[in-house]
Amino acid sequence: MRRIRKRITYANLASTLAIIIALGTGTAWAAGQLAPKSVGTKQLRSGAVTADKLRKNSVTTDKIKNGAVDTGKIANGAIVAAKIAAGAAIGEKIVNGAVTAIKIPDDSLTGGKVVEGSLSQVPSAASVNLAATAGSANPEAFAEVTKAGAVVAAGSKGIGSANVKAITPKGIYCVTVPGFVPRGVQATPLPRSKEEEEEDKEGPHGDVSVFATLFGEDTECPADQVEVRTYNAGTLKEEQFFFMAYR
Repeated sequence: MRRIRKRITYANLASTLAIIIALGTGTAWAAGQLAPKSVGTKQLRSGAVTADKLRKNSVTTDKIKNGAVDTGKIANGAIVAAKIAAGAAIGEKIVNGAVTAIKIPDDSLTGGKVVEGSLSQVPSAASVNLAATAGSANPEAFAEVTKAGAVVAAGSKGIGSANVKAITPKGIYCVTVPGFVPRGVQATPLPRSKEEEEEDKEGPHGDVSVFATLFGEDTECPADQVEVRTYNAGTLKEEQFFFMAYR
């Protein structure tokens, strides 16, 4: 005991206390503080960095690896029109069949974007074609006449519905040519509707024939009118026809 007391000095006691204090405070500091650059990817537990641990706007574009955001990471409806750069969606980026008719706005395609062969004739085109043909033949007046004896204005010139009368028996029409006495007339059958074609299976004109008589005898029309008769399979029947009159 005396030997121990002889060896305990003020310096020994002070240094021992310093070590004890240093160890105690050092342990506390190490538990609450991390040395700079001491935590790397190896020190992070899987799933430790969750979405709520990321500061808003902390993940910028240069932090996202190329190809990291695939289709499975994009929420439905997340990419709106405002997020697509002008010219970004080029032809090679569009899947075949992705642009359907419902996706194309009405009247958005111009003539140069449409294959002409894919278009059927518009309803009034037949009348226009007949009018153009009649015009090149240079008749003074012509008319497209329906079964009921009405005149289609788009395919007619100089003759109106008031100038055509359907009489009995059905299939006889009396035509007045206004303004002049024709020296020649001509009448031809018009193409039949698809329903009529399917009904008798005899093509665009069926078995229709048309005859025009210019002020002849044995007609059902007055002397100053042209008689037109329409037949189907040799029997008088109402049919639509095209009529031309020449001076």
